[in-house]
Amino acid sequence: MPVQSAQMNALSNTATRSVEVSGWDAEGQFFVEIADLDLNDSGDHSVSLCHSVHSGSLVFVRLLHGDGEEAYGKGHPTAHEAQAAEPPDFTGRFRIHLIPCQPRAEAATDKAQPASK
Repeated sequence: MPVQSAQMNALSNTATRSVEVSGWDAEGQFFVEIADLDLNDSGDHSVSLCHSVHSGSLVFVRLLHGDGEEAYGKGHPTAHEAQAAEPPDFTGRFRIHLIPCQPRAEAATDKAQPASK
């Protein structure tokens, strides 16, 4: 069960946050899943999902926060690239490493140019 707030694992220096992950799985089906996002000191992000996704797939991660009835208040989703998808563990969950996506810089040539007369 995902945690309701951030927790720190003292042995591995990993913080865990409850998140909602959405995207398209390896079969091309859209999914939305609640999971624990693990953040370590080196800045690596990973989640364990019931859905298998291809390495290189785009997934959206939304931070969940609050307690009680507000436990699933939602933040804004951020795009991540799934990397190094591992085989399922004994519970059938897939460990996925996430790389935050950066917005593409818009090239000057891509901007619409006004017509000159």
